[in-house]
Amino acid sequence: MLPALVTVSGLFLLRLAGEKKCGIAERIISLLFAVLFFAGYLYDTDAISGVYAPGQIPGVQTVGRVGALALSWLTVAGGLFIILYPFFRKACPTTKVLTVLPLAAFLFAIAFLNDYVALYTGSALSEGVTVRSALIAAGAGVGFGASVFHFARAVREFGAYKKQLGWIALALLGILLCTAPNYTLQLLLRPTDYAMKVIDLNMWHRIYIYPIALIPVALALIVGGKDGETKRLVLIFYSLAALWQFMYIQKIPMIWGKSHLGNLPFHLCNTALYVLPLCLIFKMKRLFYFTYFINVFGAFIAIMMPNYSLNGLGGSMVVAGTIRFFRSHYQSFFMPILCVGLGMFERPRLKQFIYSLIGFACYYLFVLILNSWFSNYVNVDYFFINSDFVAVKLGTWAERLRDIVFSFSAGGLKFTFYPLYQFLYFLVYCLLALAMWFVYELAYRSVDGWKDLAVRRKKIKMDALAREYTKEGGIPMYDDKALLCVENFSKRYGKSDVYAAYRVGLEVHGGEIFGFLGPNGAGKSTIIKSIVGIQPVDEGTISVCGFDVKRQSVQAKRQIGFVPDHYALYERLTGREYVNYIADLYEIPQKERDERLDGYLNIFEMKNAFDDPISTYSHGMKQKVAIMAALVHNPKVWILDEPLTGLDPNSIYQVKECMRKHAAAGNVVFFSSHLIEVVERICDRIAIIRKGQIQCVCGVDEVEKTSTLEQFYLGVIGEGEVAPVPFERKKA
Repeated sequence: MLPALVTVSGLFLLRLAGEKKCGIAERIISLLFAVLFFAGYLYDTDAISGVYAPGQIPGVQTVGRVGALALSWLTVAGGLFIILYPFFRKACPTTKVLTVLPLAAFLFAIAFLNDYVALYTGSALSEGVTVRSALIAAGAGVGFGASVFHFARAVREFGAYKKQLGWIALALLGILLCTAPNYTLQLLLRPTDYAMKVIDLNMWHRIYIYPIALIPVALALIVGGKDGETKRLVLIFYSLAALWQFMYIQKIPMIWGKSHLGNLPFHLCNTALYVLPLCLIFKMKRLFYFTYFINVFGAFIAIMMPNYSLNGLGGSMVVAGTIRFFRSHYQSFFMPILCVGLGMFERPRLKQFIYSLIGFACYYLFVLILNSWFSNYVNVDYFFINSDFVAVKLGTWAERLRDIVFSFSAGGLKFTFYPLYQFLYFLVYCLLALAMWFVYELAYRSVDGWKDLAVRRKKIKMDALAREYTKEGGIPMYDDKALLCVENFSKRYGKSDVYAAYRVGLEVHGGEIFGFLGPNGAGKSTIIKSIVGIQPVDEGTISVCGFDVKRQSVQAKRQIGFVPDHYALYERLTGREYVNYIADLYEIPQKERDERLDGYLNIFEMKNAFDDPISTYSHGMKQKVAIMAALVHNPKVWILDEPLTGLDPNSIYQVKECMRKHAAAGNVVFFSSHLIEVVERICDRIAIIRKGQIQCVCGVDEVEKTSTLEQFYLGVIGEGEVAPVPFERKKA
């Protein structure tokens, strides 16, 4: 109990000294606990692992076989939680509720300390203290002290997480499943139940293969919607749990000395178990892509063609050994792919693949030398390149490649290599890793397609609800009949550091004709396309007549009439069919649309050609059809992007008259143009944009008091610093 008392009292005293000092102390104690915990576990073989149901564990007197299993299971789960908790407590506050797990686990261990020590060492602590029993007992004490402190700090906040009890229960179940000891079934089933062969692709083998598809999908579904740190915590915990279970037989005595050189974790899939936690904890990108390209393929081959003889377990495997083999290779196979799928690391490019091949070449050369060197003492075959294990599966031609041998002696040791076979082995593996890269990409694109389809279905459903809502008179955000408002809108494409539009603010009221000016590439079309819903609104807000373009897209679009700079009409339809099609989308009654069409046909002089196919129209006629389609539902906000380009003088006059009449009716007319003279004659106000930022918003009358609009415009867009105009929404 002494380590527990020292730990908990020390932490509470440091808590009084300040949050920062306490946080540092928590992490130091977490690392101390990790050292004690791992050292005690790795010190020697576990007494519990050699017991089969209904056998009795040596030294365990009180809790029995099932109780000893529960002790081992819970303390591993609670121990890994204690190690990680101080580093993720602030980033993942929900984990505070899970502090009950290590508290219960180590309270159980302290209450039955004799049995807890005995299940690992084979003798109770009261029978005599050894180095290992002292490490295990000290680890239990520090773990209990830390868990009491964490629980005491978190218990007052438990009520805040009542709504997340489902997620917490799921997290607890996941923690217990991934930390289940390999020998669980071995302790619960009789000897005749656990012997099985899974060398061939038989039923038992297939049962072990299925989880490589089910586990990553389950993990992705559970944590896919969580924040980045929560995902990282889950993946680190899972990777450490897999490493812990791999160490089930990788004890210090089994890897110490020349006779055990073959047990060192230098097999490719074994290295992945150590590499993945390091990559996730320290965010080591280059090392990660090595395991992504190289380890994954090797693990897949091992799962499909398992070889147990190198584990010293023979062809007939007990459940514990079988589970250990597959669990370790599951992690090596799907965890790197899952890390990329969940966004922990970016999808690799050619540069990362080249780095991974360089790393693989170094690893390959390293194990070539180790294999040849260690073979002087014991049979060693890291990565299966020192024997004919792979060659015999390929046929006689592959075995003959091993006839070319290169040997030499140095320092009394003999070094033997198979240069042709081992070079081709390396080359083929690299090519297969490259091929697997394309398989990964295909899988990612499939998942992207499913996600996109789900988003589209959700959007269609929301649009359908919005249409019903609009029929019943949807509620706008602001009480204004005709209003276009852009607030702090920013937009950039892809991962570009350059903003196409940055903190744009505009407000246009009904009755105004508002001109939007700026040079090519200034961001005019980007802003207009975001207003009308062609591009998503990523930052800031845009509202049309009080409806938010992002959240109330259908209601907002019903208020807009849009004439794009590059229109796309259905040219096999006639002008009348096309405009009627648009009117149907807006659910305009036939009588109402006919009245409006008659007026626009007279204005634009299109009566004679309106029933001809659009493909026969001139550019100007097509532009007129686009304008009529935009106005057929009498929108409160009419937006035009370069509407006068390519029109003859008469058509330009007609469009200007339509703009004046539409604004006079209390509607918004918002248009961009390079024709300064037109803007000067018909606009009430203007905004000038340069390099994605609004430079000025002012009335045309104000400008004309000092200079012409053309001179003013050229002065604003001239060379110099780009300084955006601050925007504040006018109060009604």
